[in-house]
Amino acid sequence: MIVESLNNKRILIAGATGFLGTALVERLLRSVPDCELVLMVRPGRHGADGRVKRDVFRNEAFNQLRGGISTGSTETFEEMTERRVCAIAGDVSVDGLGLDNRARQLIAGCDIVIHAAAAVNFDSELDDAVEVNLLGPMRLAAVLDEVAAQAHLVCVSTCYVAGNQRGTALEQLVDESPFFVKISWRDEVDYARQARKDTEQQSRSPERLADLAAQARRELGAAGRPAIANKVENLRLRWIRKTMIEAGRARANSLGYPDAYAFTKALGAEALIEMAGDIPISI
Repeated sequence: MIVESLNNKRILIAGATGFLGTALVERLLRSVPDCELVLMVRPGRHGADGRVKRDVFRNEAFNQLRGGISTGSTETFEEMTERRVCAIAGDVSVDGLGLDNRARQLIAGCDIVIHAAAAVNFDSELDDAVEVNLLGPMRLAAVLDEVAAQAHLVCVSTCYVAGNQRGTALEQLVDESPFFVKISWRDEVDYARQARKDTEQQSRSPERLADLAAQARRELGAAGRPAIANKVENLRLRWIRKTMIEAGRARANSLGYPDAYAFTKALGAEALIEMAGDIPISI
């Protein structure tokens, strides 16, 4: 039934380079021979096509398809992916996803959109987790609305949205759970962004820079001025990252979540439900 329902569908996958996304791409190519895939990835140095070829299709998960074991087709793996897969550059951490016109046109013709992109590091910096996990699904829904797509949006969440709580956690909307603490996701976005600005400013204070310079001299000894300066900047960036990770962990723990990942995924689901409008969604 699932295969038949997905036949001849155009399916967008955001997060195809991740563990779950790569497995999903392989399963769809192998089990639904008549579907077409649009893979939205951050392009990096190699562009979207290059990154998909390097970071997705080189994965061992595609060994069966490369050998033609599962399909029995005489078509090569490269020919099959060239025919059925299209890569587009996009980033869920920015408004509008950074899409060009071609990408927007492809998305407009999609039947299903699967959002599996996430900042999955449990020690994510607070604002990074907010931009990707909280705002990412909503940004994708906004683009679907802008291009008048008729797609069903499937957003991949996590069981950890229930947080560190005892008792049965039912499969229900996050904000309907007895474990959910009602807070404003908009306030959390504002706080995370302000925390980044404040931390950046603190890292440049004369006292902080003096401490970092002293640490750099202790570690490098009699190294020249350029080496010391480069070390100070690296230490400053490391201090910012550590501070933002601690901010994420502290805020998540204060609300009963183990880390910023689970916390922002929970708020992301709430924001998506509120802002999706008429777009059909499954979480």
